[in-house]
Amino acid sequence: MSANDLLLEVGCEEMPSELLPGVLDQLQEESKRLFKDSRINYSGIETYATPRRLVLLARGLDSRQQEVREEIKGPSRQHAFDEEGSPTRAAMGFARSAGVEVEDLYLKELKGTEYVMALRETPGRDTGELLPALMPQLLKSLRFARSMYWFSKEVKFIRPLRWLLCLWGDQVVSFEYAGVSSSRHTYGHRFLAPGPWEIKDIPDYLERLQQCHVILDQEQRKAAIEKMLEQSAEDINGAPWIDRELLQEVCFLVEYPEVVRGSFPENYLQLPREVLITTMQVHQRYFPVVSASGQDPALLPHFLGISNNCYTEYTRKGYEKVLQARLADADFFYREDLRKPFQDYVPRLQEMVFQEELGTIYDKSLRLMKLVQEMGGNWGLSPEIVERSSRAAYLGKADLMTNMVQEFPELQGVMGREYALESGEKSRVAEAIYEHYLPRFAGDDLPETPEGVLVSVADKVDTLAGCFHAGIQPSGSQDPYALRRQAMGVVSVLLEKRVPLSPDEIVQNALEHFTGEAKQQNENNDRTREVYNHLKDFIQQRIRYVFQEKGLSHHVIEAVLAVPYRDLLSLYQKAAALGSELKEGRLEDLLAGFTRVNNLARKVAAEGEVAPSLFQEEAEKQLWGKAGEVREKVENALYARDYHAALQELAGLRSTVDRFFDEVMVMVEEESLRQNRLQLLLEVKKIYQIYGDFSLVQPAV
Repeated sequence: MSANDLLLEVGCEEMPSELLPGVLDQLQEESKRLFKDSRINYSGIETYATPRRLVLLARGLDSRQQEVREEIKGPSRQHAFDEEGSPTRAAMGFARSAGVEVEDLYLKELKGTEYVMALRETPGRDTGELLPALMPQLLKSLRFARSMYWFSKEVKFIRPLRWLLCLWGDQVVSFEYAGVSSSRHTYGHRFLAPGPWEIKDIPDYLERLQQCHVILDQEQRKAAIEKMLEQSAEDINGAPWIDRELLQEVCFLVEYPEVVRGSFPENYLQLPREVLITTMQVHQRYFPVVSASGQDPALLPHFLGISNNCYTEYTRKGYEKVLQARLADADFFYREDLRKPFQDYVPRLQEMVFQEELGTIYDKSLRLMKLVQEMGGNWGLSPEIVERSSRAAYLGKADLMTNMVQEFPELQGVMGREYALESGEKSRVAEAIYEHYLPRFAGDDLPETPEGVLVSVADKVDTLAGCFHAGIQPSGSQDPYALRRQAMGVVSVLLEKRVPLSPDEIVQNALEHFTGEAKQQNENNDRTREVYNHLKDFIQQRIRYVFQEKGLSHHVIEAVLAVPYRDLLSLYQKAAALGSELKEGRLEDLLAGFTRVNNLARKVAAEGEVAPSLFQEEAEKQLWGKAGEVREKVENALYARDYHAALQELAGLRSTVDRFFDEVMVMVEEESLRQNRLQLLLEVKKIYQIYGDFSLVQPAV
């Protein structure tokens, strides 16, 4: 530790665990910004958090600000000095504004003109003098998803402040914030060593917290919890089922973790595995225990909880009592739900409104059945797969009406799969019921079965089409129907599962179910066309994001998006091939040929037919013939998904294009001849644009 280290501890009431990781990041970034703006160098910034405290430890702060040497430009020499060389009023005024004497001005040539210059020096102040003002600024700069007012309307924080400790080396940094004055006192664990405790310096602070049952470093706390879980599970020949998000949440719920191992009656193991895990993890923040061996370890009738207090038998009994009550509820709900066939829950979906203008969940289920059948037919799937997909679409939302899902919403889809199997539905139907919710968040699993893929895409596209048709679109941070996530899910599934369907076609089909009009009528309906275009652009934004995440450059993505495409896989492969050829420097001929053609093709007033009978030069005939050959080869290469070959065929047009421009005068006076040559160039341009709009491609540097 250095005498120039700074410690700030903000003590408050227990903070929401899910917000603390973001608060720590913000505390670090804001402190770095504050020190930079204040011209105070430092060697490192560390931030820590427990439920009751936020801590900033800035190491190696300079004892003084950096001084500022600023060169200021004044008037030109001819305006600053008269013919005798005496300073003019302009020079004297400039010197006053710069805070220097006229004698200190000097000349400097800038772009061929001499100007008077002044060097203004601002000395640095002692860091210790600045800190009392900087610390309140730092606290005020923090922003929280959920803030509280408790001192005044001008001050808000994540929770009410209870103490402030701030030391610069071994000296107190005195300031006040929210009615709390800083001091050298801290508080330990709320129950085991409350305090207050006087702190001599920063090493004393770190040592005192350990003595007072506070593990300050969240990473140490997390590692300690994980080790406790593993050791406790080993004692009963098991292993902890550790969810990383739960581990982090629990880490920020405790200052001094103690493991509590409990058990529950074995008869509850007859419940579906996901019910037990969800009950323990989501509702009680317990860690399940599984058998220590096997590829698919079985759940054991034990759990591990993390307490923020010393272990007692009363603690264990309390943990067990709460969990058993939850499991008893789950067992009751499960048995009640099984008293009737799963399909009998579907008509009850008419009681649940999806959205006022879009009808009920039952209406949505019927739309999904139609959309799945259309998509399956266009995909070329077997009638059996389409039939199973349609059945899954019909049953997919039925578990929303079950007791279990209404009590445990996290289990939607999971319970649908379980109840479908219990009712004798085909296994692929049951699996598709679960998979149609995937992906639920970024990085989540994708559906594996074709039935699951169909229903997943149909469900998300139906929501998107319905909401856009009803005028519901995300704005800023507002997205109540999670439409961005839905669109991202559609893009991810279509791309990663290599679905040979165009998202534009799927969207068009989905919109038909809301307008009640055929596709041709939709195209002539201004309102529907506007909705379609907005939704198409919305999905394309997600396509751009996914492609950029895969390393493709913006201009390459825009080039392939500018022309029609078959499906997302072909679109991505086209973009990847274009990016690769561009990076390797193999597109010089293609881009040069396209540019020459495009420059004149843009002058075509109205598109028409090329008349070969008007060709006068051999170079015209050669370009027309070559264009036909290349078009066929490019189309065949694209159909075979050989995108590198397609690009090479287009690159091969250059020599013929160059000969045309060398030997043929396009802009001749004769109207018919000029227009025919421009139409020829337009046809050649269209061949290039079978692949993409190369005017958007930036050559590799």
